[in-house]
Amino acid sequence: MITLLSAVLTVLAFPHWDQGYLIFFALAPLFYSFSIQKNARGAVIHGLGFAFAMTMGGFYWVAHSLQHYGGLPVFISILGLIFFGFICQPQIPVFAWIFFHYTKKRKTSADYPFVFLLALALLYTGIDWIMPKLFQDSFGHSQYLNRYMRQGADIGGVHFLTFLIVLWNLALWVFFKWKSWRPLLASGLLLLANLGYGWYRENQITQMLNQNPPRVTLAAIQANIGDFDKIAAEKGVREAAFKVLESYLKLSQQALTLTPKPQAIIWPETAYPSVFRQPRTAAELERDQGVEKFVRQSQTPLLFGGYDTDTRSKQDSNAFFFLHPRPIPMNQGPEQDLRIYKKNVLLMFGEYIPGAEWIPQFKTWFPQVGYFLRGPGPEVLDIKTGDPQFPTLKVGPIICYEALFPNYVIMAARQGSQLILNITNDSWFGKYGEPYLHFALTVFRGIETRLPQLRATNTGISALVLPDGEIIQKTGVFEETIFNVQVPILPKMQTLVLLLGDWFGYFALGVGFLLLEYLKNPAQRTSLNPQKNR
Repeated sequence: MITLLSAVLTVLAFPHWDQGYLIFFALAPLFYSFSIQKNARGAVIHGLGFAFAMTMGGFYWVAHSLQHYGGLPVFISILGLIFFGFICQPQIPVFAWIFFHYTKKRKTSADYPFVFLLALALLYTGIDWIMPKLFQDSFGHSQYLNRYMRQGADIGGVHFLTFLIVLWNLALWVFFKWKSWRPLLASGLLLLANLGYGWYRENQITQMLNQNPPRVTLAAIQANIGDFDKIAAEKGVREAAFKVLESYLKLSQQALTLTPKPQAIIWPETAYPSVFRQPRTAAELERDQGVEKFVRQSQTPLLFGGYDTDTRSKQDSNAFFFLHPRPIPMNQGPEQDLRIYKKNVLLMFGEYIPGAEWIPQFKTWFPQVGYFLRGPGPEVLDIKTGDPQFPTLKVGPIICYEALFPNYVIMAARQGSQLILNITNDSWFGKYGEPYLHFALTVFRGIETRLPQLRATNTGISALVLPDGEIIQKTGVFEETIFNVQVPILPKMQTLVLLLGDWFGYFALGVGFLLLEYLKNPAQRTSLNPQKNR
């Protein structure tokens, strides 16, 4: 029951419940349950129980995705969710074993000095960072709405926040078990220091925004068309493709009548229903010409998700097209009106299956998987705004799953990106759970790089997130919307994460392990515990 309570509190701390403060109390019962076990196996079982309950409460939508996207029967989809429940959070049972191993001979409050809890928290964070997890989620993500707490992500990413959360819960566990207040005080001071830093950073960015920086008006079209296959089954592929394109063009025309008028229009991931500028039929050529006509007549750049085919391998890429009304100078080569960004970080079992290149039968067994070709990696592309005062906006494009990986966005920021431009399709996951969690996970990319982020989705959530993580505008889920926003372009800010990359995870893993090994020596434990020396 204690483990279940801990899992319930953890789930409530995350979207879309968003009770982030609960995470500061949620893990202490879990650590208590580890500490009262008679052997390591008992601790691991409780860790697995927590991980399973947390997955059932927070990732229940996986069953919907397996049924809707994977085409599996309901019963098989539920079995898939149950299997996923045992592998979704592998760091928890691993840490349970480590926790028991390092604490089994510690029987009094004197055996738990702050430095020992510090080492445990660091090691958990390192394990959380290195273990393979499909959605890259961590306890720190629960703080995406905490105005000051989240600012610490520009020091060590989300895992730095996870470290602070785990450390506080460890100290809370020691306090309630042995009434030892010194570790609680020390960990509380660290939390206060992070909040103070967050206050400073928040005010720094607010002052920049108050100085009236340049702003670029962009319109993201959320057409609420997620299930192309369903439309195709009802109307036929050709008619479905024209219906999708007609919807996006109609909303884009409406966007041009808004005030202020958008300087570029963005369609989300896979919005364009076929390969662009590589027509295989007269209908595909007609669709290409319709898009090109809209761009020429409106004299407005159109950025849209679609598909591109490699001429050599004949393999498709999940692509992001930057189409301008006239040819523009490029860094290399002749002038062009089109640049293409190709997705590099693919979603396992959605866009590829490991080993499919060696076992071709996988493509027969799982025809619904995309098997896309990987793009070259992070890039910075230009949007010609038509504004004499700010003629060019440099953006770092990312497609859906790529937004979960800090180093990917950091590399684009180092290349001079002024805006994170994130296009996504979450329609396969349903109305509940995943759209809110996915959005929360991406908020931190802007904090780490101190760049604004515009997120354009098919069915929501589309949003503008400022460099401090403030969500100033966002759409609902499964609604048709023209998301017209003015994006402030701030001066470049340096952060430790920009300088060192996603550094805190491997730092925590190494230092935590070495420190715990050092503290295994009773003499070292005594020298580091003034209370015991007395």
